[in-house]
Amino acid sequence: MALNRSPQNPITQDDIDTYERDGAVVLRGVCNQDWIDRLMPLALRIAAGKEDFGLLPSYPGRYMSRTIPEFRELAFNSPLAEAACRVMGSKEAHFFFDEIFAKGPESQEKTIWHTDRMGWPVSGKMVPSLWMPLTRVTQANCLEVIAGSHVQDVRYWLFSPNARKMIKPPDRVPHPDCEPLRKDPSVRFLKWDMEPGDVLIVHPWALHYSGGNPEPFWRIAVSVRIFGDDIRWDPRPDCVNLAGVSHDEMIQGERPGGALCPLVWSEDGRRDDADATFPRGFSTTWTRARRADVNEYDVFAQNLAQARREAEAAAAAQ
Repeated sequence: MALNRSPQNPITQDDIDTYERDGAVVLRGVCNQDWIDRLMPLALRIAAGKEDFGLLPSYPGRYMSRTIPEFRELAFNSPLAEAACRVMGSKEAHFFFDEIFAKGPESQEKTIWHTDRMGWPVSGKMVPSLWMPLTRVTQANCLEVIAGSHVQDVRYWLFSPNARKMIKPPDRVPHPDCEPLRKDPSVRFLKWDMEPGDVLIVHPWALHYSGGNPEPFWRIAVSVRIFGDDIRWDPRPDCVNLAGVSHDEMIQGERPGGALCPLVWSEDGRRDDADATFPRGFSTTWTRARRADVNEYDVFAQNLAQARREAEAAAAAQ
């Protein structure tokens, strides 16, 4: 079986309606088993083996498409962009970035309730998270999403490394503690059993959360981010940095494009030759000894845990 380039199953009107209503939808069997067989060994070597693939020490589970051909293939030639565009109603997709989310067996590490909206240096709503598990996912270790929360126009204060160095602007509020809402029967908490190759599409304004992994096996997912039709640059100092793109290049109100944000799918068949123009590697270098001295993946996890504690404390103080 060859790698499939379009979703194995058609995107239905029910899929579109579910995303519009809930802010999240699971599409079954978007990528075939060949994709999983290619990516899973590499993802496990990155997440569990902490192998050095030349990724950024500050983000050892991000930008795999810069150095690993198999993830480059996923970013530019997989069915993910088409599936997302058909759900969102976008006529084209530009690549943003990719990353791995991994939790070891019986992990208790949690990610706070949050939205992705203010993390990205753009305006618009067509910048979803495309979350595809490479391992079996159960409701016990799946992402959770609060249905309908994507309609709330709230500019939450981010817990990014940049934001943590700043004073919170007055128009931002801390991310909420959504756990008390579990007692409210009118609030729907969404979670799913998923198989490798299924794809969870999450709206950037939707409140979502990742608990621990009580299962006795790794939970590994790859996430690809894309820009749809309504996305325009809107750089802010608290946003997450995008490797290789300075704020000088993010011209306010202009559409992302160029070598770092290539067109990877369009309704009329247009696409950039991303494999030829997208950069390989990064603009900085570092010694392999650095990874031996400090395990950056663990440091990243520790920083995220610290950000979670700070956000929870800020929410409790409201």
